[in-house]
Amino acid sequence: MIQRIDAEKCVGCGVCAEKCPLDTIRLRGGKAVIAYPDDCMTCFICERVCPAGAIFVHPFKEKLPPVFPGPAFENVEGNDLRDREEYHA
Repeated sequence: MIQRIDAEKCVGCGVCAEKCPLDTIRLRGGKAVIAYPDDCMTCFICERVCPAGAIFVHPFKEKLPPVFPGPAFENVEGNDLRDREEYHA
């Protein structure tokens, strides 16, 4: 999820809003703002394309297991649901 956009660093170029696949970021008053924070899929595109380094994405979704579990993902931390407390409840 997008943690914050530093308005002081933002130059208002709009690249982040243009590249966001879910339309999470909008330009208001010449600055980027998080319009729909719950829609963010944590893809990091906005953070990577921001020329001013004004966007900070919280990486919490990286720790979730992949959508397609299988042998290719066995070594991914947190992928084994048997290790989770709620599995044993």
